Amino acid sequence: MGYFELQLSALRNVNGELLSGACCDGDGRTTRAGGCGHDECDTYVRVCLKEYQAKVTPTGPCSYGHGATPVLGGNSFYLPPAGAAGDRARARARAGGDQDPGLVVIPFQFAWPRSFTLIVEAWDWDNDTTPNEELLIERVSHAGMINPEDRWKSLHFSGHVAHLELQIRVRCDENYYSATCNKFCRPRNDFFGHYTCDQYGNKACMDGWMGKECKEAVCKQGCNLLHGGCTVPGECRCSYGWQGRFCDECVPYPGCVHGSCVEPWQCNCETNWGGLLCDKDLNYCGSHHPCTNGGTCINAEPDQYRCTCPDGYSGRNCEKAEGSHHHHHHHH
Repeated sequence: MGYFELQLSALRNVNGELLSGACCDGDGRTTRAGGCGHDECDTYVRVCLKEYQAKVTPTGPCSYGHGATPVLGGNSFYLPPAGAAGDRARARARAGGDQDPGLVVIPFQFAWPRSFTLIVEAWDWDNDTTPNEELLIERVSHAGMINPEDRWKSLHFSGHVAHLELQIRVRCDENYYSATCNKFCRPRNDFFGHYTCDQYGNKACMDGWMGKECKEAVCKQGCNLLHGGCTVPGECRCSYGWQGRFCDECVPYPGCVHGSCVEPWQCNCETNWGGLLCDKDLNYCGSHHPCTNGGTCINAEPDQYRCTCPDGYSGRNCEKAEGSHHHHHHHH
C-alpha cells in the first residue's frame, strides 16, 4: 500500500532525433544530413514499472503500474530536481496553480516487493496517432532494489540519442509502515484502543493505558488489583466486599460493633466482646464496675453480672445498707 514516484529533472537530445535516426518533425531527413532543423521534438515521457528482471524485457505488461507525463519541452529541457530545492520551486509553481508536469506517481495496492524494473521512454508527441514505435526517442531501463523512504535516489541514463536524469522514491500510504508498506497502524483514542503509531508502525500507548491494543487502563498507583480495578486511568474501583482508597480493606458484616474482618462479611470480635455482632460485653464487670460498697463483681453470661455483697449490704448492686433502720429504732 503506497506509491512509486519518479521526478524527471533533465532530458538532453542534442540533435533532436528519434531512436531510428530520423528527425522528430518527421520529414524523413536524418541527422547525417547536418542535424534536424528548427522543428523540435514534442517530448513526453512514459514510465513502466514491473517485477525485477535480470535481463530486462522492454515490452510486456507493466505489472506494478505505469504512468506518463504531458509534453514537457522540446529536444532538451530541465525541470526542478526532486529534493529540497526542487520542492521549493514546485511549491512556488503550485501556488501559481500549476501541477508539477515532470512528476509521475504510480500507486500500488500490494506489499512493496522492494526489487523492481523501471523502463523509461521518451516519445515525440503526434496528435493524430497513438504511440507507434516510429515516434520513440529513447528507451532506458533500470532494475534494482528500493526501500520506502522520503529520500530520493538519482538515476542518470545515457541512451543512444538522449541523456536522462531523474529521481525516484517509494513511499508508503498514510497509516502503512515497514519495508513492504503492509504494516497497518492508525492512531486512535476510543473504546478499541488508545495509541499513536511510532515510525515503525508499532502501537505506542497513550499515558494511562497499557496492553497489546492499549485498551487496559492503568489504575491508581497502590490500587489492590486483586480486590479492585479501573476502566478509566487513575481510578481504583473496589470489588464487592472491599473498600478504602486502595480497595485493600474488607467490608465487615453489617452491624458489626466491636469486631473486624480479614475477609469480607466477617465480624471477628475484639477481646471481651461476643455475639454475632460483637455487641455483647463479656467483661461487664471490668468495663462498668457496677457493684458498689465493696461488692465483688462476677461476669455471668454476656452482658450479665452478679454482685456478691459484703455484710450489711444488699441489692443488685449492693446499694442497700441493711443496718440503718435498726439504728433508727435504737434512737427511739
